[in-house]
Amino acid sequence: MVDFLATICRVGALILVLGIIFPTSRAMALTSRDASAVVGLIAALQPEFGQFAYDEEIAADWYERDAADKGLIAAAGFTAESWEVALGETVRGFLATIPIAELDPIFGRMKKAISDMEELSDTQKGETISAIDEQIDALMVLRAEGRPFVDIVRPLTPRIRGLILDPTIRQQ
Repeated sequence: MVDFLATICRVGALILVLGIIFPTSRAMALTSRDASAVVGLIAALQPEFGQFAYDEEIAADWYERDAADKGLIAAAGFTAESWEVALGETVRGFLATIPIAELDPIFGRMKKAISDMEELSDTQKGETISAIDEQIDALMVLRAEGRPFVDIVRPLTPRIRGLILDPTIRQQ
């Protein structure tokens, strides 16, 4: 038991030292310049690459496709890694700016639309609504992760809203 506690203490100390030596936190990397550049790049690339919907694979795909074509992302000063970080933090910050009171009715309408589908069995409806609930939970995690970036992203919110939200929910 003493050996186990000593090991736990050593691991804890190592984690603390690494945190001091390598304080670069992805959570505080976003600048207003980076967020503005990200939004401008989405606007510039979306006509060619299609409607933007964020995930890490799409971020990497957009970087690779742009690098093979115009190189706008690199010209804006981003590497593949810094693009993924800035894009992710910008999107998370944007999601955190959307009031939950605006999101709840959207989620409710989605679930009601599934419940009202006569072509689905009750089992299929339940499974689909469960899948929606999982996506809502994932969105809530992204929103929570975006809280540190809200002040940086807030001035860009109207532009982001116009770029990435479906027209039926843009003006909610």
